[in-house]
Amino acid sequence: MKKFSFALLWFMVLSFSCLFLGGLIVGAIAGNSDPANSTAAGAAAGQAFSEKYTGRIFLLTLVTVSIGTLNGWLPGTKSTTEAD
Repeated sequence: MKKFSFALLWFMVLSFSCLFLGGLIVGAIAGNSDPANSTAAGAAAGQAFSEKYTGRIFLLTLVTVSIGTLNGWLPGTKSTTEAD
């Protein structure tokens, strides 16, 4: 149960971090290219990014976390029965 909890934690952290950073980057680029309407342009670009890439990011993060958890690569997911 502990391993599953850490896997869920890593999934949430990695997926939301990727979505946040992606939206931040495209929003900053869009806002910088149109200084007069920077807030609206940045918000629209961030929204478009999240609508287009949310599914892909969640799927990629799910695969990455699943592999990392099963192999014990992610912190907190290493099996206690493995020899050091």
